[in-house]
Amino acid sequence: MKELNIPIDGAGRIVLPKNVREELAIKPGDLLKVAIHGSAVTLTPNNKASGLVRKGKALVFSPPNEDSLDNRTVNDILQNVRDERDFQSFPTPQRGRKKA
Repeated sequence: MKELNIPIDGAGRIVLPKNVREELAIKPGDLLKVAIHGSAVTLTPNNKASGLVRKGKALVFSPPNEDSLDNRTVNDILQNVRDERDFQSFPTPQRGRKKA
């Protein structure tokens, strides 16, 4: 992908172009890790730590000299990761005194 110039608004926000969001499967509510390297700023999708995702497709790698994973195993792993991520995104219920 070629480099893009995108503007920063008055509040310091940027909009990631649609093709960038699609390429990295970034959805509303996803978190981005921000890192500074000299004069460069790097944004990394934080919710993709479980694997490499491109164009909404997860790429799964197995170690050398290991048996390949079958589709069912890969799908089970992906579903478990998605379920865990979805569970963690729900707020914890507040406990305490009831209103009178």
